[in-house]
Amino acid sequence: MRHTLFTALLFGLLIAVIPAGPVAAARADCGKNFPTRLGCWQDALDDGAVVTVSLNKPLGFDAGQKGGRAAVRRDLKNLRVQVPAGVHTGQGGSALLILAGHALVDRDARIDRLDDKTLAELPTCVGDLCKALKKSSLTGGQLIDKKVGVAELGGHKSTDHTRVLQLALTGVLLLLLLALLLAVRRSRTPATEISAEETSAETSAETSAETTARLRPVPPAPVPVSYGRQVGPRPGPSRTAVVRTALHPQGYVELDHVLYRAVWAEPDRTPPVPGAYVEVTDAHEPDSDVLYAFPPAARHHARGSS
Repeated sequence: MRHTLFTALLFGLLIAVIPAGPVAAARADCGKNFPTRLGCWQDALDDGAVVTVSLNKPLGFDAGQKGGRAAVRRDLKNLRVQVPAGVHTGQGGSALLILAGHALVDRDARIDRLDDKTLAELPTCVGDLCKALKKSSLTGGQLIDKKVGVAELGGHKSTDHTRVLQLALTGVLLLLLLALLLAVRRSRTPATEISAEETSAETSAETSAETTARLRPVPPAPVPVSYGRQVGPRPGPSRTAVVRTALHPQGYVELDHVLYRAVWAEPDRTPPVPGAYVEVTDAHEPDSDVLYAFPPAARHHARGSS
C-alpha cells in the first residue's frame, strides 16, 4: 500500500512540473521582410509553442510581396509580441500587435498609426486595437488606459493562471511526499528499540521513586495537644457564663453582663467556641482574678451525684 501511494505521488509530481506548452523565442535569422518572418515562426507556432517576439526597432510591412497576404492570414494566436520603452513599432510592428494573440507594450513605447496600404493587406480590422490605430499613433500608456486588447509590459503582465496552478499543485505534492516519507520512516522503527526505551523509562521511574522515598524525612511523632490548664478538682460552686473569646487556654467569659478572664480547666477536651455556655468557678488562689471554666455537662453530672 505504501509503495502504491508513493508511486502515485511521484507520477502526480511529474505531471505537475511538466509545462502546459513550450515557450520559444523568435529566431534572429528569420529574414528581413514581413512574410518571411511569419513563415519562419510558423513552424514553432504549429507545434503549439508560444513564440515571443521583442521589437527593438521599427519593423517594416511589405506583405504585398511574395505571397505576403496569405502569410498574414495565418493563425498567430500563440505569438507574443513585446514592445519595450522608447521603441517605434513601424507598420510591421503595429500589424504584429494586431495579429498576435498576446500583445504587451511598455507605457513609453510608441505604436505607429496604420496607413492605408497596411490596412489593405490585413485580413480584417474589426478589433478595438486596429480601430484605434487607424486614427493616430498612440503611446503604450494610452492603449493600456483605453483597454483595447494590450497588456502592460513589466509589472502588470497578465497572470498566467495555468502556471500558478502548476506551481501550487507542485507545492502540495511535495508536502504530501514529505509527509509520506516521514510516515514510512517512523513505521520502520524496530519494536525492540521501542520496548527497550519503555523498559528504561519504567526502570528510571521506579529508581526515582525509591530514591525519593529514602530521602523523604520521617515526620516526628505527634505531640499530645493540651487545650487548657490542669487545675485539679472543681473548687466551690459554679455559675453559668457565656464564652466571648476563645479559651486557649485563657480568654474572656461574660457573667452578669460583665467580662471576666477565665482559663479552660479541661486540658484533655477541646474548649468551646465563643457564644457557648460554660460553668465557671473561682480559682484556688484567693488573690487570683481568673475564673476556671468547665463544660456544662460536668456541672449537671455533679448535681445528679449529690
